[in-house]
Amino acid sequence: VLLAPAQQTLFLPLACLPQNCTSTMHPQVPDGTRRISEATSDRVSIYGRSLTLLEVAPPPVLEVKKLPVLKAERDAACEKFLQRNPDFVALNYLRESEYSQLDSTVDPETGDSKLQEIYLDYTGAMQGGRSHILRTAQLTTQLALGNPHSSSQTSMKSTSWVHKAEEAVLAHLNTSTDEYQVIWTANASGAARLVGQYYDFGKPHSGAAFAICADNHNSIHGIREEALEKGADVVYIPIKGDTLYMEVDKCAQILDGNYKAGNPWLQSKRYRSLTKSKSTGAVRKLLAYPGQSNVSGVKHSLDWIDYAHARGWDVLLDAAAFLPSNGLDLSKYKPDFITMSFYKIFGHPTGVGALVVKKSSFRHLLRKQGWFAGGTISFNSVLASGVSVKAAHEMGPGKESFEEGTVNYSSFIGVYTGLQYMKDIEDTGRKFRTAIGMENVEVVPPVQNPTWKGNTMLSVQRRVKQLTDYLLEELTSLKHPSTEQPLIRIYGSSTLADAKRGGTIPLNVLDADGHYVWHGLVEELANQYQVSLRTGCFCNPGVHETYGQLDVPEMSRLLRRMPKRLRQINSTRSQWEVNHAINENKSDNDKILLGCVRISIGFPTTFQDCYRLLAFFRSMTHVDLVRLNEKYRDNYTVETFHLPVDDEEHFTDILEKSETICL
Repeated sequence: VLLAPAQQTLFLPLACLPQNCTSTMHPQVPDGTRRISEATSDRVSIYGRSLTLLEVAPPPVLEVKKLPVLKAERDAACEKFLQRNPDFVALNYLRESEYSQLDSTVDPETGDSKLQEIYLDYTGAMQGGRSHILRTAQLTTQLALGNPHSSSQTSMKSTSWVHKAEEAVLAHLNTSTDEYQVIWTANASGAARLVGQYYDFGKPHSGAAFAICADNHNSIHGIREEALEKGADVVYIPIKGDTLYMEVDKCAQILDGNYKAGNPWLQSKRYRSLTKSKSTGAVRKLLAYPGQSNVSGVKHSLDWIDYAHARGWDVLLDAAAFLPSNGLDLSKYKPDFITMSFYKIFGHPTGVGALVVKKSSFRHLLRKQGWFAGGTISFNSVLASGVSVKAAHEMGPGKESFEEGTVNYSSFIGVYTGLQYMKDIEDTGRKFRTAIGMENVEVVPPVQNPTWKGNTMLSVQRRVKQLTDYLLEELTSLKHPSTEQPLIRIYGSSTLADAKRGGTIPLNVLDADGHYVWHGLVEELANQYQVSLRTGCFCNPGVHETYGQLDVPEMSRLLRRMPKRLRQINSTRSQWEVNHAINENKSDNDKILLGCVRISIGFPTTFQDCYRLLAFFRSMTHVDLVRLNEKYRDNYTVETFHLPVDDEEHFTDILEKSETICL
């Protein structure tokens, strides 16, 4: 079922239409669908829900093409999935009209044939939508823009787009420039760097503190070094090994002032030689945690924001992984700082992010009288430096003093059109749910503000959750036929009803004896089957150290075991050596694997993508993974594997007939 955003038209797949329903084809409709003419007054029942077909203008008549014949198993699995999730099809139109690059079987650079893409790294980056990119390009080619650090006509036009983009960002978050401001950065990491460099912890060694969740991106961990240099204690909030959620009791104890509950607790007095802060202001404390983990997909509770504020803490919320499939209501939840990257939400443009700052918290960012650039100062003089170095320049007021040099002003057109694009998608999903009587489904976290004007992202959130639930159910059921051992180990909660989990699934593959298969091998094999997933530690060491049950003494032993030169190499061999050092002298049953495979779902993902991913994993139950793992460990590469091109073939039949190890 498709509901096109431009025309309020309900499209139904052939299989869903009654046999006596008159229909015609529309040139903009994907093949295999029919459009109902305005003369049609039939009522259609979809999974027990009766609805009236929407009225539209009579379209031209085209030849109806038959849907491709699918495998019986896939057809049945899809039918079962749609019965469970009747509103899933609301955004199906996007795949063909907006993300056809994922379905192309021809390489646009070489013209060679290739397998259809199975892109499952949406936590890493969203794909760009066709109409969004074309609209951005259209506006960019029609507008004459100049450097915004001027008052010319072209410069004023650029400045107006900067303001438009800022207002669109804040409207998306259900707030305005009355309460928040946007500092433009290159990405979320650049936003985190600003907080690290300029947050004023107050007088050194006087009770200032930086509390950080162990589940954080490295760009947030980097603030740790700045905090220690400024004389603040650093305390880590641990996460649970089974669910990977923040430990509630210990988080509360830490925010209440009991830093001994942290693991570890770095006391600033031990780092006096690092202290560079000259601030003598009031002592401040900063809490930093992600709205959603970029590894486990866990949605940490936003209620910690108010809890921390009530105890005198400022809050930095890393929303980079949260915002692509969730709405954030800043009229209810009011963190002091929010980091975000726009390419993770709508794919294009890259190279632009933001630090959203609450106006009342701006004073906590202390802009030092150090290095400066154009746009960050209000006064500078060559001759005045001969009178007094301190009088030679003056930092500019407000957020502009943090935007060093000329901002990426042409990209703000893409930010503005991207947020409009996301709003159109949500409007389409909402109208579809209303048409089938599902307008009252719940947003997670619940919207307690009935006048929320921001983008709830509910349509995207529901689609992502539905596919994630399906994958969790199927992945946990995969077993090796020879030993009945599980094929997949999933980290964190695998409960289907767990609303606190987003569309990211971390896992490792196990061989028939229950031993880990090196995740780099899984990625090599996936690449040859045109499956784009992610492996490694994903710039988030805390999650992997937690599920690996490492502690400080164990890490101390590991650091002594690992030469510094190897720790500085980001390579497959160094990862092998790290895991070898960790597992040295451990029995096979006690060995762990740091790093994993990450599957992440986005709203362009289809049921077929997930089904083909499962077929890829099922085929591994017929492979000698022990032998393959040893071969990969010795060579660090996979050289010769043969993959079936025809998706309609049964993988198991191919594998059983093959004389070589293949997928």
